[in-house]
Amino acid sequence: MKSTDGKINRFQYLIAVLSVLIAGLLAPRCEDDYLTINAFEAEGVNIGYELADTTSTLRVAVVAMTCSEQKGKNLTKIKSFIDEIMQTYPHTELICFGETITGWYAEKPEYISAIAEPIPGAVTDSLVLLADRHDVHISFGMAEQEGNRFYNSLVVINPEGEIIGVHRKNTLTSEDEAAGYSPVKNAQIVSIKDFNLGLMICADVNGAWLTRQYIDAGIDIILSAFASPIGLPNFNIISRRLNAWQIFPNRNGKEGDSEYSGLIYVSDPAGNICKHRINEETYFTYTIAK
Repeated sequence: MKSTDGKINRFQYLIAVLSVLIAGLLAPRCEDDYLTINAFEAEGVNIGYELADTTSTLRVAVVAMTCSEQKGKNLTKIKSFIDEIMQTYPHTELICFGETITGWYAEKPEYISAIAEPIPGAVTDSLVLLADRHDVHISFGMAEQEGNRFYNSLVVINPEGEIIGVHRKNTLTSEDEAAGYSPVKNAQIVSIKDFNLGLMICADVNGAWLTRQYIDAGIDIILSAFASPIGLPNFNIISRRLNAWQIFPNRNGKEGDSEYSGLIYVSDPAGNICKHRINEETYFTYTIAK
């Protein structure tokens, strides 16, 4: 890696990779092995990042959406966001929504079974048409059903109306387990223009196995989906850990006893928060370069 190509410097990156690998080796060998935070990641000072002198760019829109219990209302709202974004910012190339955005997140298995669908299914069929109409990539989280199993999944659709990525959440939270989701060890990388994007869902960022896959692959962007109550951090550990941009879409507002912060952001490979919004249902656009 060169320090002039839009990445953090080689010495800093080497320390980060070694720390992650050591933490992974020491972690328990289980499906949801968790990474520890190493000294490089925990260092709170800003690290300089120089944007590459390149024409390789990706114009993204990041959405914080307030969800209804009703899947149909959420799908209507997703479509409205896409229509508005593409009308206002017609050169957008990727629109990103949060985790299980077609329904409420922390719910009982009977609710999840009522909103879950196979992939492809009615929800993906509808958004495939919209991606094709607007000539844009779309990523969104949903409850997926395959046979008698349920997965917390992230779907990516390309402008040709094709599903090019389905990532099932590796590292489940207690809420995922209570909802009846199954964990799956899988790493999904999709290519958009000159960028390789590694897919993650919320707590997946703590998984040692998945992190190693994406470090080894040298991804450019972490394409995430979140259901998170957190406030704005001083810097992003995950970008710093993987030496990659991160796109952080989220959900917003109250859902029963849970409340989500609406925090959305894009961070650069040094972990600097480049743009964000919080505490509202909204979106912003940002151009990533490498």
